[in-house]
Amino acid sequence: MIIPIFDNEYVTCELDDALPVLKHRWKGPLPGEIFRQNLLAIAERYRELSKSYKNLAWLADTQLLGEVDDETEKWFAEVWDNLLFSELGVKFHAVILGEDLFAEYPMEKFKLRAAEKFKMHGVQLEVFSDEEEAYDWIRTR
Repeated sequence: MIIPIFDNEYVTCELDDALPVLKHRWKGPLPGEIFRQNLLAIAERYRELSKSYKNLAWLADTQLLGEVDDETEKWFAEVWDNLLFSELGVKFHAVILGEDLFAEYPMEKFKLRAAEKFKMHGVQLEVFSDEEEAYDWIRTR
C-alpha cells in the first residue's frame, strides 16, 4: 500500500509498505537551500519509519530536479552521504535519473563516491531510468 508521508510544492514523499521503500519524487528545479531542507525532512521520516520497517529502501526520483548548485554538491560529499548511510543506516539506495546529463552528473558522482566509501557497511546504490526498474532491483535486495 502506498502511504502519503508529505507533499509540498517541491517534492512528494510516500512510503510503499509492501517492499518497504520510502520514495520521493522531485517536482522540478529548486534552490539548493530548499533542496537540502527537503532532503533533511525526508531523512527524518526515514529515521522514524526505519524503526518499524526493517531494511527500508530509499528511492529518489530526480528526473525533474534539474542541476544542483556547487554548494549542494559539496554538501553531498561532506554531510549527506555520512548522514544517509552511517547515521540513518540506509542500505539500499535507488535513484531514478532523467535524460539531462548535466543535471544528473552530480547524482551519478554521489552514487560512485558513496558506493566506494560505504561498501564495507553493505550499502548498495544503483541508478535507473524509471520506477519499475528501480522496484525490480529493490525487490531482489
